[in-house]
Amino acid sequence: MGEFGDLLRACRLKVGWTQEHLAERSGVSNHAISMLESGRRRPRLSTVSRLADAMALEPADRNRIVSAVNAQGSAAPAGVGGSPSRPAELQADLHDFTGRSAVTEQLAALLQDHCAGPVPPVVLTAISGAGGVGKTTLAVHVAHQVIHSFPDGQLQVDLQGAEAEPTAPHDVLARFLRALGVAPEQIPADADERAARYRTLLADRRVLVFLDNVRDAAQIRPLLPGAGRTRVLITSRSTLPGLDGAARLTLDRLTAEEASALLRRIIGDAAVDAEPGAAAEALDACAGLPLAIRLAGSRLVARPDWSVRDLAGLLADETRRLNELRVEDRAVRATFAVSYRNLPPAQARAFRLLGSSPGPTTSLEAAAALLGMSAAEASGLLGDLAATSLIELTGTGRFRQHDLIRVYAAECAAEEPPGERDAATDRLLTWLLYSSEAASRRLYPGRRHLDLPDAEPGCHPKEFADQDEALTWSASEGDCLVAAVTAAAQTGRHRIAWQLANTMWELFDLRPEQPGRVRTYEAAVASAQKLDDLEAESWALNALGAAYLEAPRLADAEDCLLRSLEIRGRLGDVRGQASCMGNLGHLRTEAGRAAEALPLLERTAEIYHDLGAVHSEGSARLNLGEAEKQLGRLDAALGHYRHALRLFRDAGSEHRAIGRTLSNIADTLLLLDRTHEAAELATEACTINNRVGNRVDEAVALEVLGHFHAADGDDAMARQQWAQAHVIFRELSHPRAATLGETLRAHAPEL
Repeated sequence: MGEFGDLLRACRLKVGWTQEHLAERSGVSNHAISMLESGRRRPRLSTVSRLADAMALEPADRNRIVSAVNAQGSAAPAGVGGSPSRPAELQADLHDFTGRSAVTEQLAALLQDHCAGPVPPVVLTAISGAGGVGKTTLAVHVAHQVIHSFPDGQLQVDLQGAEAEPTAPHDVLARFLRALGVAPEQIPADADERAARYRTLLADRRVLVFLDNVRDAAQIRPLLPGAGRTRVLITSRSTLPGLDGAARLTLDRLTAEEASALLRRIIGDAAVDAEPGAAAEALDACAGLPLAIRLAGSRLVARPDWSVRDLAGLLADETRRLNELRVEDRAVRATFAVSYRNLPPAQARAFRLLGSSPGPTTSLEAAAALLGMSAAEASGLLGDLAATSLIELTGTGRFRQHDLIRVYAAECAAEEPPGERDAATDRLLTWLLYSSEAASRRLYPGRRHLDLPDAEPGCHPKEFADQDEALTWSASEGDCLVAAVTAAAQTGRHRIAWQLANTMWELFDLRPEQPGRVRTYEAAVASAQKLDDLEAESWALNALGAAYLEAPRLADAEDCLLRSLEIRGRLGDVRGQASCMGNLGHLRTEAGRAAEALPLLERTAEIYHDLGAVHSEGSARLNLGEAEKQLGRLDAALGHYRHALRLFRDAGSEHRAIGRTLSNIADTLLLLDRTHEAAELATEACTINNRVGNRVDEAVALEVLGHFHAADGDDAMARQQWAQAHVIFRELSHPRAATLGETLRAHAPEL
């Protein structure tokens, strides 16, 4: 005890106090102080703290005497039976914890990090994520895995950060000090003194401190150790941007495999295997949220008379889904409500309105239109919502809401005055319409476009510098545009529904993989019919016919095109008739009826020529070439293709039309055994089609180049070109994939 006695005596003399003076100030007897300074008594930590407080020691001096006690094995206060106090506050782990293997390993490694140096820094691990995503469950699970690394115990507290009145750090410090062995009467009243005592006690211990449900960095700064090997694990709905030096891990929803595994552990393999389809539907409704899966599974376990199909049926209706995801005191809606009710008014309004935005994600500009504010103002609000995990920022710069949060936001939208909700929807749909129209004109200048009135003064549609920018925007907004047409039709905004669908022709033509084409134009036809607008109906039927052709639903496609043609005839719209005939001729060619297609396509080309519609005539000539090729008249086909190429170049048409035509010419030249000419044009076609994202015609050009290299004796290069083309054809489910696959197998190198 000599070292501690010497330090205590030195500290007492430093402040100029006698033993009697110190005894009076500290409440420790003069005799006890003499025994401590002489080394004849083992000091208790509570006694050391009282003496240090009485002398108002500087932190360095306080740490020195506490370290001396710890080094001699007497710093730990006596507990039950005289054993050192070792808090064990960590709650129980879940026996059926499932998934999260990668983030579990990462988090465990952070908590067990052994930094070099005599005083390793504290590791702060912040886990953020929306309510119900499983932050606390994961934190507890990992804490149990690494508990052996913290022999001096674990502290845990729920800081109620999402509540209106979160737990004060001052109160937490009192609780932690008691857990660490400080007698209640010895806990300082001053907050700073409590924090200092807390840091002192942890200075030479290895404790795991779990701070759950944190509101912000200010709430937990007093709870962070100052030095030593104690580690702090934090969960919060916020990303805690003010917490310097934290290692942040953001939890996402469970993967499909993890969600399925969790449901199996709750309801059993037999139940899932008996109704796999219904189980998949129930999991889709839960959208990968662990809390939702647990509640859904618990409801099923509690009702032996229910099947998995019964559960899936209850969850299928979005308007009732949150009602069904509740068990006793736990509910998905309540979890979201905790975050929502603490939002400032402007953020709460943004959250509500975003729930009505169509599509799975929303761009900043679209959100600005919805909210009726500038992009800069919207960016600030969305950033604040993202910080609370009520929305997520995707890697593409767009925002999204978790599926169940979106359902909750739509419920909260009822708090918005009906007029404002309608105005917000009108602003967004109008912005999408005018922006999509601008993209359409940039992509296909030669097409017949809508004559929209000037946009309202408050509407600021997107502008596009070139075709590449227009195509990039259309592709990024594709899912939102499809959903917007459906939303407009369902809410009685029928004019916007069919007009917006009109502007999306280029999107579907340039991006055939974009889903929702048939659904979009079926909605457009229905809206046009409700408006009793024959011109709109004819246009929508024409577009729906093209969509059915791609489906492929050839009979439905032909019926739509014939109906559209009949309406155009009644309206005396010659150019509209030409459009319908061109599509009808193309359909019959695709159906193997090229002889029937030829007169339609010839008449189409004549009409466009007479109207001076150069680009449209080029498209008709391209279709004529396809029909002639199918009939085996390759020279005639080549003539139409070359004619189309001249027209496209004269019209300054977009590169896609030129790339498509070059691929057709190269393919036809190959059939005529003019291999070198074919390869020259295929090289140019491949470059253009790759640049504009025209994958089908890029694959055609690659296939032609493969045949050229094979004829030239370069089998390795031929296989490389064919393999690239085959991948594209296969991904697009193109019929040429099968024949090209046979070619590849026939030219496979012998092993």
